[in-house]
Amino acid sequence: MSHSIFVEQLTPDGEVLHRTKVTHLPITIGRAYDNDIILDDPHTAAHHAQIELNQLDELIIADLGSHNGITYANTRENFFVVDGDKIYRLGHTRLRIRTADYQVAAEVTDLTNHRWEGLLPALTGLALLLVTGLVSTWLADLNQGTLSKYLLELVSVFGFAIGWSGIWALFGKLFTGHARFGRHLFIASAGLAFLELWEHLSGVVAYAFSLEALQTFSVHPIIYICAVVLYFHFLTAGNKNPHRLKIYLATIALLGSAITMTKEYQASNHLSDELYMSRIYPPAVRISLDHSLEEFMVDMQGLKEKVDDERKDNTEKDKPEKDNSEKDSSERDSPEEGNEDATEPEAPADTPVEPEKPDQQQQN
Repeated sequence: MSHSIFVEQLTPDGEVLHRTKVTHLPITIGRAYDNDIILDDPHTAAHHAQIELNQLDELIIADLGSHNGITYANTRENFFVVDGDKIYRLGHTRLRIRTADYQVAAEVTDLTNHRWEGLLPALTGLALLLVTGLVSTWLADLNQGTLSKYLLELVSVFGFAIGWSGIWALFGKLFTGHARFGRHLFIASAGLAFLELWEHLSGVVAYAFSLEALQTFSVHPIIYICAVVLYFHFLTAGNKNPHRLKIYLATIALLGSAITMTKEYQASNHLSDELYMSRIYPPAVRISLDHSLEEFMVDMQGLKEKVDDERKDNTEKDKPEKDNSEKDSSERDSPEEGNEDATEPEAPADTPVEPEKPDQQQQN
């Protein structure tokens, strides 16, 4: 045999646990100690599988009569032709088989770029926090607050961002050995700055172009921004499955939006978290065309007709119930037809008859 064969044991996430180089065929795999590849898996047989060449000079992995067999993509076969990109399952063990001439993928760009680590992103994040805190306090300050108010706002923002970044840095240190506090601080600061920017910019855009949804559904963009921030935190902390992470966070964000709309609908019969645009800006900000008085009156007339129709429908629904209740009460109060004579008192049968007077007897 002219090429070496490498048998790799993988984690469920596809990471290599062990890689064994073998230069002869056949290669036996199982729990017994006379195998070339020894597995520590109670779900595999003592002599579970064998790697060899078939009659077509193809490299195959064949089952040796084990109970659990060999599966690939949830399909069990007696043997598979070896493909360096496929993962075969023996019991609970995942194996990948490659030869020395296997063509590896091109070099991947290092997204962790160590030039953007440590002090530089940390200072950039602190600068973003400083600008965000000052601008937000200034925009919300209607009474020309004192310097202590601005300092208190900055301290609260700095404390939150540093504490949040410290938790993520500890998480990364425990699982990857790298804290990367500066990168986490920059991500948290950028997220807070973007949230603040969206809060003010969405209100201006909504007022300028009459886009009420930007204000009435203001909670949902915040949910999605937080999901993006969490995505970059997880990547910085060492997550190695960004595609799966995107699916998880997108699902959680959509679920959060659905729960929010459900709660609002139960509380106010509306899906939006606000019923109208609560923030009003100077008229000079308006870009969309104003509606004329005639258009306003036409809209009001249509609204009046709609309200009158609903009121009429409600009245008609209530009227039969009222008529039925009045009819029942009148039937209880009035006597039944055909029984009027029964209500008059009858003379007793044994009432004595007065005798005739003498004058009446003489006339008779």
